[in-house]
Amino acid sequence: MAYERAGHGASTPAPSGPWPADWLHQEAAVLDGLIGRVGIESPTLVGHSDGGSIALIQAATSGPCQSVVVLAAHTWVEDVCVESIRTMRAGRAHFVTALSRHHDAPGAVFEAWSGGWVSDEFASWDIRPLIRDIECPVLVVQGTRDEYATDAQLTETVDAIGANAGLHRVERGGHVLHHDEPDQVVALIASFYDQHGSAVPAEQEE
Repeated sequence: MAYERAGHGASTPAPSGPWPADWLHQEAAVLDGLIGRVGIESPTLVGHSDGGSIALIQAATSGPCQSVVVLAAHTWVEDVCVESIRTMRAGRAHFVTALSRHHDAPGAVFEAWSGGWVSDEFASWDIRPLIRDIECPVLVVQGTRDEYATDAQLTETVDAIGANAGLHRVERGGHVLHHDEPDQVVALIASFYDQHGSAVPAEQEE
């Protein structure tokens, strides 16, 4: 199951101004509510970038999850990320045009996302202490050419989660690594799910 967060795609309402400093935590609560409404008891969560951060927060605060896979997730604010987003904001028109292919309110979602990330209030955001509470298996994946993160984002996220977490570097992968190396990313997710995602014992599978 995939869903579009409010303001993304055709999902409403469209945002007005930058998202608040706790917006990722708010989105994790929405995700938890959605899981409950659908009736999924022990999901495997897969999230990219901010979606990965949301998945980690949900797994740490609500759960229980069967397993989690995050692609290019953020767990704290790095300078390289803020600088990259500021560069994007300087070329806003180009990115809004690109977003218009997939979003009904591209200007609003760009401002909400980028404005939130570069705000002073968000600068101290850090979920590394929080994700120590994740008890299920987690695979943390990052491209070696991620424009928004250093390798420390990968290694420190895994260290913060602890023994339940493993990491994988996607060579030549940028931030949108599932576009850069789709076959490799799909294979990683499928393999991890085969190991940790199914709650049904193998002898009971049909």
